[in-house]
Amino acid sequence: MEYSALVLAAGSGQRMKLGYNKVFYELENGKTVLDQSLSLFKEDDRCKQVVLVCSANDIVRISSQYVSGKVVVVLGGETRQQSVYNGLKAVHEENVLIHDGARPWLAKKDLDALLAELEEHPACLLMVPAKDTIKVVEKGVVKQTMDRNTLWMAQTPQAFDTRLIISCYKRANDLGIVATDDAQVVELTCDMPVRCVKGSYDNIKITTKEDLKGR
Repeated sequence: MEYSALVLAAGSGQRMKLGYNKVFYELENGKTVLDQSLSLFKEDDRCKQVVLVCSANDIVRISSQYVSGKVVVVLGGETRQQSVYNGLKAVHEENVLIHDGARPWLAKKDLDALLAELEEHPACLLMVPAKDTIKVVEKGVVKQTMDRNTLWMAQTPQAFDTRLIISCYKRANDLGIVATDDAQVVELTCDMPVRCVKGSYDNIKITTKEDLKGR
């Protein structure tokens, strides 16, 4: 299955307290977080295009370092949702994988499993079962303990038929719907089921410096 990868690198990384975008943080292997996040897609022959979405502050640096071959750069928006929508307008393949640029440890076996699911279902994403007990808290008071057996944590990539996800984003934009990830955009704007593909706990998103421990 051929696809485009839409990689989001438009964040500021304030919680990392680096003073610069966390995707430029250098890992122990000498690669930046963004280098590592892009590597699997750049090496995968099934990936025909990488749409790299970045902020205005980083567009000169990212364009000079990464625009070559199948990589193109698109300017992001004020929110993640706006950035994805901007990036989708540049996608030219029939299928698209939307991935966080700050999630550098995606395994090829998980990518393969996601693409296999996408062959049969036009909306799917990598997820892992919740390990901890999850409680609903309001104003510092526990209101409910959720059934952990039904709780899964969403990851990226999230994979879609391109026409489907563009139409869902357009409808969300028209209706003023705000979602926390791409799968929720589909959930809130159409009746297409979103399929779960079990991923890996190693596929974490770097949010704080603690996420880098042991790496």
